[in-house]
Order: sequence, then C-alpha cells, then structure tokens
Amino acid sequence: MLAGFVFAALLAAPQLDFAQAKALADRNEANLGRLELSQLLDAQRHALDEAVKACANPSAELSRFTVVLSLNPDGSTAGSWLKGQTTFAKCVRERLADTGLAGHWPTPFYTSFELSFDGD
Repeated sequence: MLAGFVFAALLAAPQLDFAQAKALADRNEANLGRLELSQLLDAQRHALDEAVKACANPSAELSRFTVVLSLNPDGSTAGSWLKGQTTFAKCVRERLADTGLAGHWPTPFYTSFELSFDGD
C-alpha cells in the first residue's frame, strides 16, 4: 500500500530527476507481458537505429549513456532525461525525444535506452 502511494507521488511530481525517471522506467518495463515487451523492444530498436544514424559522425565520443523517455498514449514524448554529457548522447536524446516510440502505451509510461560501447 505504501509503495502505491510513493509511486503515485512520483508520478504526480512536477519535476523528476534522472534517477526517479529511470526507476519508473525499470518498473514499467519489468511489469510488461511478453507481447508488450516484444512491441517495446521493436519500437526502441527502430527509434534508436534512426537516432544513431542521424547523430553518428566519425569523431563522436562514444561513452556510456542512458536516455529515459516518458511517453504519452500515442507514443509521443512527454519528457526525457539523460545521464551522459557527450555531444553524441545529447543528439540521440534529442532525436528520441522528438520522435517518441511508435505504438500505444499506458499513461504514464517510462522507458529507457542504455547504451555502452566496446571498452566502456
């Protein structure tokens, strides 16, 4: 019961920090059924492929980063958070936030993209 109140309070909070948004994403993703998880992974894969293509350049600094999105029911983005400071990470976040994720999602729905690279 207390966890439900805490979860509701986080959802109602006007400003979440990265850690709070990531915790909500982890919780949302962990509670998906097999079909919903498959749909999410397909939508994430497509959105991330497009973002990386748009942001890639030979001199990009490839450090680990994480993007969290809060989605509206139509897949558009209600909010986004970034843990990482490279130009590439910022570009990927902007592209993901601009495009959202195709599909229909419960509200609020948080999801994350965790990227790491060889040697990272």
